[in-house]
Amino acid sequence: MNHAALMYHDVVTRGREDASGFPGAAAAHYKLDEAAFARHVRTLAGSGLRFPAVTAPPGAAACYLTFDDGGRSAAGIADALDVHGMVGHFLVTTGRIATPGFLDAAAIRRLAVGGHVVGSHSHTHPAEISRLPAAALDAEWRLSVDRLQQILGREVTVASVPGGFYSHAVARAAAAAGIRWLFTSEPTMRPHAVDGCRMLGRYTLWRGMSATDALALALGRAALRQRQWLGWNLKKPLKRCARPVYQRVRRRWLGEA
Repeated sequence: MNHAALMYHDVVTRGREDASGFPGAAAAHYKLDEAAFARHVRTLAGSGLRFPAVTAPPGAAACYLTFDDGGRSAAGIADALDVHGMVGHFLVTTGRIATPGFLDAAAIRRLAVGGHVVGSHSHTHPAEISRLPAAALDAEWRLSVDRLQQILGREVTVASVPGGFYSHAVARAAAAAGIRWLFTSEPTMRPHAVDGCRMLGRYTLWRGMSATDALALALGRAALRQRQWLGWNLKKPLKRCARPVYQRVRRRWLGEA
């Protein structure tokens, strides 16, 4: 059975969006405030779904919770999930480890010891990872995986694609670095494999989305999944063929100068 996956980023105090993760209006669009996230967790916990690790044996009625970037709010997020026995997948931008707003090595180890999944979100979070030359693309995944394995003392097999810029080359490079589960930003329930690495789509939660929205995405109710899928596919040709136009529209939409 295919399972849904939800994509979160940071959880912050309202008005202090830059305290965790990447700064700026574009990043803040994907950060929930603490009260809203608490409502999401309570609602999802009461859904009847399981929230396991993607690395665990598959079962019925499950949903994966993922948190991109590696912002320092991951520690509090993990505490909130622990109350309900939920597993989080914390995908870390390793070039930002121990920099302001991001997790340090000790906090990363605590996440793993607590039963959560720690994985890669690339090394530098390039703006468009799919456009990197082959050598740079390989380095993004290998450096990130190596750094996390040094911190954790264990194999790292889970990752997510930064910025939503997925391509076959991105997947192949991740697989070559040892990744076996790669979360994308495509809102789909249809996984596929590349060189032994399983590609898993995700549905996105951003600022202002309600706990009811999170539940609908997790369970597949109403038309919210379909709207995300349609929006994603409308953006595809712009991202591929008209990048300057797409970037201007996106910056304006997100309120970024």
